[in-house]
Amino acid sequence: MNEVNTIIIGAGRIGNSLAHALGKKDDILVIDKDKEKIARLTDFSGFVEVGDATDVSFLIQNGVDQAEKVVITTDDDNINIFLADVCVNLFHREHVYIRLKDSRKVKLVDPIVRCICPFDLSLDSFQKEMEGGNQ
Repeated sequence: MNEVNTIIIGAGRIGNSLAHALGKKDDILVIDKDKEKIARLTDFSGFVEVGDATDVSFLIQNGVDQAEKVVITTDDDNINIFLADVCVNLFHREHVYIRLKDSRKVKLVDPIVRCICPFDLSLDSFQKEMEGGNQ
């Protein structure tokens, strides 16, 4: 496996968009178990791998234990929390970011992990827009 500094687990809309955005300045590896999601990652100069990220040996094989940053954006909050825990406690990664659909689950995540909750971000944006007189 080529050395990469950022690994994105989850090749859905968020993962693919991040790969394109970050790929301009970072060496990126995108991992997903769904071949079709990986296939949608077009015009991407980084690396891709199809496989099950919940398999620790697969993660080691693909350099998660050496990556500077790990971004976890699968569609399953529970998998994201599990993978974050593995990255922090098994691989001692300091820069782990996860997407959580349910912001109530943030309390289940190690404090070192940065949680991104789209619902909360959307709610906050709507409130700011409406309170700002842009009605």
